[in-house]
Amino acid sequence: MDPEDDQEIIDSIVNALESDEERSFSPSQTRSDTNRTYSPQIKRTQQPQYSIKKIQSPIIGFKLDCWTIQPFSLDDDQYLDGDLILKCKDQTNSRKIQGLFEKGDDEQREFIFQKLLPGITSLANDIFGNYVVQRILEQGNQQQRELIFEQLSQQILILCYNTYGCRVAQKLLEISYNTEKFDQIFKVVSSQIRNLVLDTNGNHVIQKIAELVKSQKSEWLIDGVLGQIQKLSNDSHGCRLIQQILELSSISQLNDIYKELLSIQDELCLSQYGNYIIQILLQRGPSDVVYKIQNTIIKNLERLSCDKFGSNVVDKSVNISVYMRKEILKVFIHNMNVFYKLSNNCYGNYVIQNFCKQLEYNQLIKLSYDSSQFNTQFGQHVYQTLQKLKN
Repeated sequence: MDPEDDQEIIDSIVNALESDEERSFSPSQTRSDTNRTYSPQIKRTQQPQYSIKKIQSPIIGFKLDCWTIQPFSLDDDQYLDGDLILKCKDQTNSRKIQGLFEKGDDEQREFIFQKLLPGITSLANDIFGNYVVQRILEQGNQQQRELIFEQLSQQILILCYNTYGCRVAQKLLEISYNTEKFDQIFKVVSSQIRNLVLDTNGNHVIQKIAELVKSQKSEWLIDGVLGQIQKLSNDSHGCRLIQQILELSSISQLNDIYKELLSIQDELCLSQYGNYIIQILLQRGPSDVVYKIQNTIIKNLERLSCDKFGSNVVDKSVNISVYMRKEILKVFIHNMNVFYKLSNNCYGNYVIQNFCKQLEYNQLIKLSYDSSQFNTQFGQHVYQTLQKLKN
């Protein structure tokens, strides 16, 4: 064979491999124009995509899967014909139909939308269908959004309690914010807030509203959690909701929240999620609330420091408060056995190391310690830290 032919083959392979364009097929697939069909309902717009072509190389003696550019319609009939609602409930087809809606022209989008609209509620609550609904809400025209809203707003509470529907509910809130439609959803959702905040899925919807309205309507959110803080603080989503309330609301709005939190502060300090609430109070709370928490930490210093979650609270108090550093230093000077016990504990040693690093040198030298008391691997870490800080 002519060397020029060989060079042409090699160049086509190299150019294809160097291309940054997205591949639409795997190398094991083949496609030709002969097995493609078209739907008479839609006018197709062809776009250049990649497909596979077998090339026989006389140099290496076998066929290669070589990427070549051929005209190829993205919205294939195998995806748009038949029961489109059912297809959206399949992972592969769901992704494909989302791509078709995103890249199609107005006529193609309208065709997809009309076929999906009768089953839009079912899709919104489906593991894969919900993504298609979200895509239409994001990229559809105003009329399409309004038709979806008209159907889904009547089922908004069902969506809120559903694992997949709650995602669509959040998207509806997001795109309708600052409109009458948002107020319509808000009115329904806020009437059920005390139940929704305790539900894993509904909690996400409430958080989305809190994120959107910020401090504008925080009273309804506060009313929704009062009397339920103990339950919420033992759940990751509920804990995050309480944090949002503390961050978004003014101090004057939070008096009742503070009272309820302080009544269970001992439990919160040792809670997997509640300890984060206490840390926020230490950092952002009013002085009287902070002072009460600080006193609780000092009284329970040993127990908190030796706990996986309580040690986080002690660390936070030491990092942000000069007062706490002085008071804890007094505890240690008065009773070095507490210092040694924490130093040799798997959690307490981190508290001691962090505490010592926060002290000024003239405070550090007030700790008169016996090196033989650091008799565990954790204690040795503390002893090495002390030596470094003093030298």
